Amino acid sequence: MKSFSKLGTVALLAVVALAAGCKKGPKNITPLPGYSGTAVPGNIGTSQPITPITNPTYSGNGANGQPGAGRPLIDENANTNPVDLQGVKGKGDLVGQVDREIIDGLVADRETFKGNTVYFEFDKSAIKSDQKANVAAVAEYLKGHGDNRVAVEGHTDERGTEEYNRALGERRALSVREMLLNLGIPADRVITRSFGEDKPAELGHDEAAWGKNRRGEFILLVPPTSVR
Repeated sequence: MKSFSKLGTVALLAVVALAAGCKKGPKNITPLPGYSGTAVPGNIGTSQPITPITNPTYSGNGANGQPGAGRPLIDENANTNPVDLQGVKGKGDLVGQVDREIIDGLVADRETFKGNTVYFEFDKSAIKSDQKANVAAVAEYLKGHGDNRVAVEGHTDERGTEEYNRALGERRALSVREMLLNLGIPADRVITRSFGEDKPAELGHDEAAWGKNRRGEFILLVPPTSVR
């Protein structure tokens, strides 16, 4: 009987401890896509409630680097603010939804400056003389379109550590930005981002691919009201 009594006591204590532990709630909750408890889009705070982000969604199919249908209209790699674009027509004449990428509150156009990409030498961030005309062409366009801005995205090839390449990509983007400013573009019209080696333009592990990946890309940013 004594042995049974001891076992019963131990079992009772275990049940009480388990019940007390349940009251503490779950820990390390996995963030849910499209929800945020902080001022930073796409992130959930450790001590804040999960609240829906109220913003429109992409209607794209996942092509060309865009999220698929139903994904939040947020670029997690930029200082992006959700923008109400309801009623704006994008490609495919979509009404009520958009298939446009939003960067810093503006609609991103990756086609206009596609031919002006700046390419760099290995482990360098200086703009080569034969690439300066590409930057100058972008500057001239911006001078004629005062309501537009531009994002400069810096990229590297796969060699080097992830941290080093992210820093190198940033130096390349800043180098291009500096030239734009020297050509008369106001500083508040040029933003920079670095992806390092994360978004190669060409897959491969040789100089043919690396040379195309060491680049700075221009993304034209236009006000949502000008998109029809």
